[in-house]
Amino acid sequence: MISPAEKLQTLISTADWTSLYERFNHMSNAEFRRVEQVLRQSVMPGLSNAQFWDAYLHLLQYRRQAFLSAILAIHHLAQSGQLDCTCDEALAVARWFHADAPDSVVKVVRMALPLLTSSTQIYEFLHLFDYTDNREIAAILLKENTPHAYYSLFQHLKHEADNPPLLRSACTTLLRKGDDLSFNMASILRSYFDITDINSTLSLQIEPYELSYIDQSFDNFVHVLRGKRPKML
Repeated sequence: MISPAEKLQTLISTADWTSLYERFNHMSNAEFRRVEQVLRQSVMPGLSNAQFWDAYLHLLQYRRQAFLSAILAIHHLAQSGQLDCTCDEALAVARWFHADAPDSVVKVVRMALPLLTSSTQIYEFLHLFDYTDNREIAAILLKENTPHAYYSLFQHLKHEADNPPLLRSACTTLLRKGDDLSFNMASILRSYFDITDINSTLSLQIEPYELSYIDQSFDNFVHVLRGKRPKML
């Protein structure tokens, strides 16, 4: 006997949106809530990249508030390296948001960013949703607290080395967050960009000769971000 999840998977895989919508229309509120969870946790993670974006668009078009959080299923594509934010299906999702639900863009971005697994994925996802302003990009990344987000912020700020107000603002925002990872990130930025007018005392002290180590790779950056001394110099 075909399970409800398998039936939903078939309808989505064959792009039979009319039948899917009819199925939704005949559900009680309790049934629909269960289906929301099944789609997010069991069906969407089994889709290819193009299928995922296409399904997300059609679910949003049916009922945005119910299916906005289906973006959380992006985690399986990010982890497997299959995520492509430049495909036509992803672009269609971004166009729909900007035309029909612009106020929800930041919500989707905030839900997805912690689940992405490289600075390239983060850059492409932000670019998909038209985050191009330097302050906007820094502001959205500063709201996150993952190593990948902080590495993306670090890479982004390297292109803003001649913008002291932005660098200083990033440091003070990190210090206000108050957790160890954010304090260490503030230490990295202060040392790397030679920000001298931050008065806070930081436990992570980075020597000038250690900066090239941080610059070499994501792994090296994270090693220091977690408060550890460079492995090799």
